[in-house]
Amino acid sequence: MTGKIFFLLTFLLMTVDAHCQVAINTDGTGPHHSAILDVKSVSKGLLPPRMTSEERNAIVTPADGLIVFCTDCGPAGTGSVSVFMAGAWYLLGACLEPLTPSSGNHVALVNLIVWNWNSVTGASGYKWNTLKDYSSAIDMGLATTKTETGLAPNTAYTRYVWAYNACGNSAPVTLNQATTSSSSCGQPMMDSRDGKIYNTVLIGAQCWMAANLNAGVKIAGTTDQTNNGIVEKYCYLNDEANCNVYGGLYRWNEMMDYTTSSNSNPSERQGICPTGWHVPSDDEWCQLETFVEPTALCHASTVAGCKVREAGTSHWASPNSCASNLTGFTALPAGHEDFGSFSGLNTFAKLWTSLDYYEDGALCRFLEYNTPGLTTGYASKSNASSLRCVMD
Repeated sequence: MTGKIFFLLTFLLMTVDAHCQVAINTDGTGPHHSAILDVKSVSKGLLPPRMTSEERNAIVTPADGLIVFCTDCGPAGTGSVSVFMAGAWYLLGACLEPLTPSSGNHVALVNLIVWNWNSVTGASGYKWNTLKDYSSAIDMGLATTKTETGLAPNTAYTRYVWAYNACGNSAPVTLNQATTSSSSCGQPMMDSRDGKIYNTVLIGAQCWMAANLNAGVKIAGTTDQTNNGIVEKYCYLNDEANCNVYGGLYRWNEMMDYTTSSNSNPSERQGICPTGWHVPSDDEWCQLETFVEPTALCHASTVAGCKVREAGTSHWASPNSCASNLTGFTALPAGHEDFGSFSGLNTFAKLWTSLDYYEDGALCRFLEYNTPGLTTGYASKSNASSLRCVMD
């Protein structure tokens, strides 16, 4: 026995060169100059450590290049060689496990969070969970966003997302976000009907949307909006891109959702506004107008228009004189539609009230690029104009 051990030690020493390279073989040849360890055989292989995916994933801070044989990581639970690279385990073979996705920019409101994450190459889908548990996660397909509702205000939440493909799943990315305070004016709000998000602004005691409503299905300006249970909108020049900037254009009856006129404060007419919001009455516009310009009587303001128009000439025509948007109302010049003809983009805004003026007309508020006031007038109910909703 002693002789055999001596022979083995002598054999190994003979195969270790001066640079501490090691060769393991049966023919006595030295290691290749490029290898620190050179294993050669024509009848046997190299067997790395064998372990389950749970055991593999429990390895603490594995080094890049670490190799194990995972007994259940391959397709349909088969075994596969796993290599750790760039923070994730990969399977050698026909395909690789995807990398861990990174967190995106989330949108938080009072009672909901829109979770977002970034796509990764090689993923065939993603799973999302409130728990750090892949087995019970919700399959999101290729979607990289998840809207979670029914959350508590002003509360921090943590969620998890995995990428997966036929070879397995990535490690989870941790998503963190808090909902906003229950005092929601000044915070963005989301229209649950279509997911569109609007900024809001507190002006005096009123909470207004800081953008024109853009809800509904676009129809051609030559087609009538009708009482068919579907919110329909016109987009200036029939271009959806204009709706995305300036909001939709609505005929009065469509905007009122075919309800009756009102001039109470609040109007108690939701119209086509989102739940929790309503069409402003003339009296509610007066409340805004006299708060912005306290020295003026309603319908007689001289500078209120300057304080509610968006400043500059990105959207308003030059000179857009005196516009400061001090209120944050950010009025934009959407123009209007009149029996299929569009006019006024960049030069005027016409905003509906819930009060009809006569059988075929209703009161509006007007803003113009070269006029400082917030003027009052009436428009034909068959013209399509903008709607700015106010909170209930």
